[in-house]
Amino acid sequence: MWKKQSRFINPIVFFLLVAFAVSCRPPHRDHKDPYTLQVHFPNDPINLNPILIQDAYSSRIASYIYEPLIERDNRTQEFISKLAKRWTISADKKIYTFYLRDDVFFQDGHPMTAEDVLFSFQKIISEENPNVGLKIYYNDVKKGETIGKYTIRFLMTRPYFKSLEFLGSIPVIPKHIFSKVKDFNNNEYNYRNPIGTGPYRFGLWKTREKVVLIRHEKYWGQKPHIKNIEFKMMEDSTVALAALKKKDLDMMSLTPFMWTRQTGSEEFRKNYNKIKYLSTSYLYIAYNCRKSPFQDKNVRIAMTHLVNRKEVVARLLNDLAVITTGPFWVNSRQYNTRLKAREFDPAKAREYLGRAGYRKSGGLFRKNGKPLEFELMIPSGIPFYEQFASIIREDMKNNGVRVNIRQIQFQALIEKINERKFDSYILGWSIGMDGDPYQLWHSSQIKNGDNYPGFATPETDSLIEKARLEFDEEKRNALYHRFHEILYENQPYTFLTTSYSLSAVHVRFKNVNIYKSGLDLREWTLD
Repeated sequence: MWKKQSRFINPIVFFLLVAFAVSCRPPHRDHKDPYTLQVHFPNDPINLNPILIQDAYSSRIASYIYEPLIERDNRTQEFISKLAKRWTISADKKIYTFYLRDDVFFQDGHPMTAEDVLFSFQKIISEENPNVGLKIYYNDVKKGETIGKYTIRFLMTRPYFKSLEFLGSIPVIPKHIFSKVKDFNNNEYNYRNPIGTGPYRFGLWKTREKVVLIRHEKYWGQKPHIKNIEFKMMEDSTVALAALKKKDLDMMSLTPFMWTRQTGSEEFRKNYNKIKYLSTSYLYIAYNCRKSPFQDKNVRIAMTHLVNRKEVVARLLNDLAVITTGPFWVNSRQYNTRLKAREFDPAKAREYLGRAGYRKSGGLFRKNGKPLEFELMIPSGIPFYEQFASIIREDMKNNGVRVNIRQIQFQALIEKINERKFDSYILGWSIGMDGDPYQLWHSSQIKNGDNYPGFATPETDSLIEKARLEFDEEKRNALYHRFHEILYENQPYTFLTTSYSLSAVHVRFKNVNIYKSGLDLREWTLD
């Protein structure tokens, strides 16, 4: 499965290779269909066009239907061939040439060629593509061109340290289909009839019920053992856990409470293996820096000092998370370990609010007679968010700040954020292990991109831009450490936690390995 840009996630749903494989037990023959994997999803995907996808749920499903030119080896994390059998890079790192396989066919039987790759690239950079978070990674591509039927070359205006990754991760869509649709952003192939080159083809999508993928029996590569994947939609996690225990699900992400309190019985352990690894994601509170009261960094710093992250980790996450301070994966070299998390400290919060001109009166901090009050938006239907937001509201109420919690359906919340109609919100980002903060933090992304808080400075822009041109990892990380430090000093986000990814998988599935990047069910086997 490929990873592209940062994507919105729920924090509970989601560096060395962990030397762990699920223990072997006799296969369970009582399952309805042992070769069908039933996976819990809390929400429907938004669409299944990989060029338009901006959320983790849609991306996960589409990654089994569509494929990139190259991918990372699960064990080494080095790039290996996929649709491209090999590639070359010029000495100046401005020309990338990919030599494609000549035996790949789309799931409708049409051959995949360099024209499809070029078409996919052109759709990514097209003005009609609303996925700004993806196309910014191709800003420095001067052009793409085919050289014969199975070779494609990309010319860069300047080097970029992640060019191979993003050029190689172009998801290939069929030109013979999408070149004929009237509206690329809204057509049947984005929803109920996606066609790719991957090991699974689309079966059906029943809204709020399930999405079914069926193994593509004419797949060009090694066919997976699992014949069908059913993503079953259950917004209520307690309902999903009940379904898991009834064996109506084979795989489910567990909350920390479920992990520690609800899945330890002998019966559960007989039927399911529990899997744990540190996710490549983080949870955060975003502040709208364009509007009062969050235009003032002192207010944002004060809010961070009023978020009791240690209590949340202990009470809600059962100590199955680590507190974070910045935008990089906590186990990466990009992460600045010198920065220590700001403690829950009401006295320091009062000090920073005083610097912002607030004084306490009538139990609330006020400025020019106006109380310090803001709205905090959270996704609806997820107990963790509700409990976390309640802790924040009570702690801030006890310290003179009024927080109004607004629960909103996930897709509607994303729309509000895209429109910049928010004071603050809690969400998570899925990130890479070697990230580029341009998508989330460059000033060019404030208006229409993913810089939702609207925070940037000339120095942060300069650091991001210099890092993109730096191929020496140590020098690049020094730039990122300074960038991390500036975010720490300004707190456009209150960076919260990176949680452990906690899952239960039915014991009939074997070869379930844990990698840096997580699980890869394409390699799972059954007895």
